[in-house]
Amino acid sequence: MRKLTALLLASLTLLLAACGFGLREARPLAEVLLSVSIDAVNPDSLLVADLERELEAAGTTLRPAGAAGAAQLRIPTDSAERRVVSLDQRAKVGEYEIVYRVVYEVLDAEGKVLVPPTTLQLARAYAFDEQQAIGAAQEEDMIRNELRRELVRMIMERLARVSDPNAAHQKRASAVRQ
Repeated sequence: MRKLTALLLASLTLLLAACGFGLREARPLAEVLLSVSIDAVNPDSLLVADLERELEAAGTTLRPAGAAGAAQLRIPTDSAERRVVSLDQRAKVGEYEIVYRVVYEVLDAEGKVLVPPTTLQLARAYAFDEQQAIGAAQEEDMIRNELRRELVRMIMERLARVSDPNAAHQKRASAVRQ
């Protein structure tokens, strides 16, 4: 039985490797983002905590909000709302939708805009059964967490595409000298 289990695990590992599966690693960020302060409407939110964790994993040093010499990740909007999507025959809620909305922008240490104000919004609907209200509350929490993690991933992908404007200027200047 142990040999069969080992063979099955080895086969599964080979199959995953063959299809190109790999764990996602943190992308390195531009030099301009090696030191970042987060200025958020709600600095104690789970979104900010998740962003801090991801930024540190990418090699960024986190600085207090408004710290000199650090790029700024500003988050003026961080909200999750529950909306009624449908009602049943008795005018009772049959379906809700969670809408998570984040607005962010990124400035370099001198205040130059690296990422202009950008709105990200994700939504997911779920069925609601008043007979299973406890389960529905847990499902709502799970959906909020999934949406938040997806928004953090989207922000981190955008930050990974930021180019250092000073590096681009230095490259052009050195090319002109040659």
